[in-house]
Amino acid sequence: MTPESTPDVPQPVAERFAHAFAAFVDAVWVAVNTSIPNPAIANTPAFLAWQTQALPLLEQQSASIQKGMTLFLIGESRTIVQLALERRGLAKQLDGFSLDFAGPDRAKTLDALETAVVRSAYQLCAAAGIP
Repeated sequence: MTPESTPDVPQPVAERFAHAFAAFVDAVWVAVNTSIPNPAIANTPAFLAWQTQALPLLEQQSASIQKGMTLFLIGESRTIVQLALERRGLAKQLDGFSLDFAGPDRAKTLDALETAVVRSAYQLCAAAGIP
């Protein structure tokens, strides 16, 4: 089954994916912005990579997912399914960006949120009939 021929996806499944991704991006944004005043963190290569590369990419993806959710709500599910299909590989996409860039406590939170995104992306794909 391809995203072009997706069966009806339950709205709560699509919403769970959109909310999980938004929560992850929000947590990354908070981690970056609350760490800027701390030179011990803000001057590290890991932090700078998140600030200048990972966060802008995640924000673009989040905007696409929110648009996909809007389309879903008016009856077009292909976009949100395609985005979920792509986000199943979020951990792989962020490979090389250390989640502990803002400290170990934030790393635990970010890891849990990243896992929630991947899990919800797989659930959405499964609901759409994509293994």
